[in-house]
This record gives sequence, structure tokens and C-alpha cells, in this order.
Amino acid sequence: MHLLRIFSLFTLLSFGVLANAKPDPSGSIDNYTNPDLVFKLLLAEIASQRGELNLASELFLDLAKQTDNALLAERATRLTSYTRNGVIALEASKIWNELNKDSIDAQQVLSEILIANNKLNEAKPILQKLLLKEKTRAGGFLYLNSLFSRVSDKKAVLALVADLAQPYPKLAEAHFAVAHAAWLNKDQKTYEKELASINQIKPDWEMPILFKGQILAQENPERALAFFSDFLNKYPKSSEVRLEYAKLLTNGRKFNEAKTEFIKLVNTANSSAEITVAVGLLSIELEDYDLAEKYFLQSLKRNPKDKDQIFVYLAKIADKKNQSEAAITWLNKINNGPRFIESKLITAEIIAKKESVDKALRFLDKLNANSPDEKLTLIQSKASFLTRANRHQEAFQIMQNEASNFPHSPEFKFDYALLADKLNKYDLMEKLLREAIKIKPDYAVAYNALGYSYADRNINLEDAKKYIEVALSISPNNHYILDSMGWLYYRLGKLDSALSFIQKAYDVQPDPEIAAHLGEILWAQGRKKEANDIWDLSLQSFPDNEILKETFKRLH
Repeated sequence: MHLLRIFSLFTLLSFGVLANAKPDPSGSIDNYTNPDLVFKLLLAEIASQRGELNLASELFLDLAKQTDNALLAERATRLTSYTRNGVIALEASKIWNELNKDSIDAQQVLSEILIANNKLNEAKPILQKLLLKEKTRAGGFLYLNSLFSRVSDKKAVLALVADLAQPYPKLAEAHFAVAHAAWLNKDQKTYEKELASINQIKPDWEMPILFKGQILAQENPERALAFFSDFLNKYPKSSEVRLEYAKLLTNGRKFNEAKTEFIKLVNTANSSAEITVAVGLLSIELEDYDLAEKYFLQSLKRNPKDKDQIFVYLAKIADKKNQSEAAITWLNKINNGPRFIESKLITAEIIAKKESVDKALRFLDKLNANSPDEKLTLIQSKASFLTRANRHQEAFQIMQNEASNFPHSPEFKFDYALLADKLNKYDLMEKLLREAIKIKPDYAVAYNALGYSYADRNINLEDAKKYIEVALSISPNNHYILDSMGWLYYRLGKLDSALSFIQKAYDVQPDPEIAAHLGEILWAQGRKKEANDIWDLSLQSFPDNEILKETFKRLH
């Protein structure tokens, strides 16, 4: 196959070379009858097929020089895109342009190579020539944005783009290219002026509106929202802007408003399955499960990329509505693929809730894992079911039985350590956490677990502080780690520092154990009413949490 391919390419290339061969300096015999030329052509193609692309590009370049053959110059140029040989790329692309002066491809490639080599002045006349063509001019200006993105001298880029745009004062795309270059150069006055010019020429064009909105969102999301809203009032059919507006509302947790915008998008003719799914997810966030179900069902009719994910969403909605059989029916539609194990774990959750933990465990026992990761997930799930049922010894036994199968898994060792801690097997817990850290040195939760265990037992507090500080340096916004640091300061008697960390943790996530700690610190500060308010609120949502109940009982 390789020999046949080489022969075919060699034959085609030979005819190209023969058609453009230079006369021999002696005047008697053409170069194409020279065995050296034929041999070099064959050698170049063989080198290319064998992946020796540097050699192939050099040979094709040499042949192009000898024969004035544009096809060979193009071949040499395109091979350099793989070899990253800038010297050959530049020389070959220049020869290609000289030999085929009308080739748009040759001009584009040469301009790209010149710009990549920071030869902006040499690239300028080529770009000017490309922009002369009216049919491709607008797209050409938009292409400049990506073409110059890696050039470090942003000031020189702005000057060049402004020069290129100067002959086209009525072309919105030319103004946008200058605006983009000005923004990269941090020239606010220029990019605002150019965007204002675009607004006069093409006021309904979405691209500059999205560009300006994204800049505003970085500085002040509320200003960006107002800007998008004003534009949509004038141009309500602007789907791209509405989508960005809806996303920004979602990021600001303005879910009701975001849902309204997404619904408008869903009702457009070109609405995608992904937008319909977004409305479904927002409806779940707003606990409007009937509406969420409606839009997920609608998305299934629009060829979604991931049907199985939508089946999972519909199953979770059915479960929320206490429709267990319907939930399992949706999950049973997932027969393989990356969501298969996830679907079975959700099914097990439903079985545990509706019937019993033991039946859920028997269901999981029947599943076959297709990879070590899937096997670990199943083991973790079984242990979790038992832990939540306060059957810690059984959960520990599962991990102990499987330990030899996961000698290099930090995640397994971490979960095993937490179960050892629950059974007061502290030596084993510390050993497992240190092994996990050795395997994964940036394993923040393992450092935190070790530090928190010391703090909770009120021992080795200096060591505890070091471990929790490492955890915070890796994951500074993790609410559990913030809580651990607060609890450590509580043990050290530094109540103000303790309150600062735990309040921040509670603001991130009102977890019942964090609520227990927060209340205890407030209680220690004499702020008993505030402590009771925190506990009462948390107990409404987590009435069975053991740590929360124990803390409340102990301090009353």
C-alpha cells in the first residue's frame, strides 16, 4: 500500500516537475532527464511517508528551486507546519508566492509565517493585497484578530491594523479589527471610538456587542447586563446576544430572569437541544420540576449530543416527585457508555430509599465494572450506603477486603482512612492519609483530613495547623478546609479568628457540621441566641445529622 501510494504521488509530482523544469545551463539536456532530480523527488516522497518531515521539506524546497515548480514549493511549505522549522517555512512560502502570484492560499500562508516571525512590515503589502478582494474583505479583517493574537508587540499590531483599515472607513469589520487590536493594546479610547463607529455603520451586528459586553462583564457584571438588555430591547431577534445575556444572568444566580431569556431562545426556529436543556436545568434550580421535565422531553426531540445525560435528569426529576418506577424506567434506557455506572448508582439510591440499604447493596453486587475506576466507584458507593446507615464496621470491612486491589489509589486510601477514623483506628487513618499524600502531593483534602483529625481530638495542634495551611494553599476556597482552620483556632482559644474562618465556610456552604461548629463558637462568645438560630435552621434541613444533634444536646 505504501509503495503504491508513493508511486502514484511520484508520478503526479513528476508530471508537475516536467511541465515546469528549467533548461539545463549547458543548453543540451533538460533537468528532468537528470537522474539526480528524479532520485531526489522519489527520496523526498519516501521521507515524507516515513515521517522524516524535516528532510522531506528540505528536499522539496531544493527541488522547487531547481525546477521553478509551485506545487513542490507548496508541498515544502505545508510540511513545515508539522516540523515548526521557521527558516524553511519562510523560504518555501516566499518561493511558492513568487511562482504562483495569484494564489490566495500562498499569500495567506506567507502572511501567517511572516507574522509568526514578527516580520509585520513584510506581511503588510501581502495583507493589503488580500484585502483588495471585495468578496473576502470583511472576513479577512475578522481573520486578522486571530492572526495577530500571538504577536507580543501589541502596539505595532494596532498600528498595522489601523493602516490596513484606513482605506475602508465604511466597513464595520475593519473598525472591529482595529477595536480588537486596541483592546489587546489596552487602548480604551481607541477601541471605544471604533465600537462607536461600528454602531453607526451596522448597529444590529452582534459580534461587537458581544465583545463589548464581555469586556464590561469583567469590570462590572451589572453594567454588562444593562448593556445587553438595552441592545435586546432594540433588536429582540439577536439570539447570540440573548444567549450571552442569559448566561450572565445565570452566573449572577438570577435564575428566574435567566429562565425567561432561555425560554425566548427555545421558542426561536433555530433553537438547539442544548438551550432547551439549559432551561430544564434552571427550572430544576428553581424547583419547578414540571417545567424542567417539559423542556428535557422537548430536548430529546432535538437531537441532543448526550441523550443519556437527559435520561439522568428526567430520572432525578421523577425521583423528586416520588415517582420511583418512572425514575428507574428512565435510568434503564442507559445500557452502556460513560453514564452507565452513574445510572446504576442512582438506581441503587432509589432502591435504598424506597426499600432497603441491603437490597441496594445486592443490586450493586450484580454489576460488573469495566475499569478500575468503575470498580472503585462501586466500592465507594457501597461503603457510603453503609456509612449513612451508621453501619461503619461493615463499610470498613468492605474497604479492608479491597485494599490490596488499590495499592496506588489515593482516593481509595482517603475513603478507607475516613472509615478508620470513624472506628477510632487513628494509627491506620494517619498511615493511609500519609500514603495518599505521598502518591498525590497536591491532595488538599488528605492534608485537611489529617489536620482536622488532630484539631478535633485536640492534639498535635501545631502539626494540625501546618497540614491545614498546606490544604488551604492548594484549595483556598474549600469550605471544609476553611471550617477545619476555624475549628483549629477554636481549639487554640482564638475565637475571633475561629469565627472568621467558619463564618466564611458557612457562607460558602451551610453544611450541618459547619453549622454545628459555627454555633459552638458563637455560644463560647456568649452569643447564645445567634447560636440557637443557626442550629435551629440547620436542624430543619438536616434533622438526622449526628454531629449537629450532639452539639446542640451537649450545650443545652
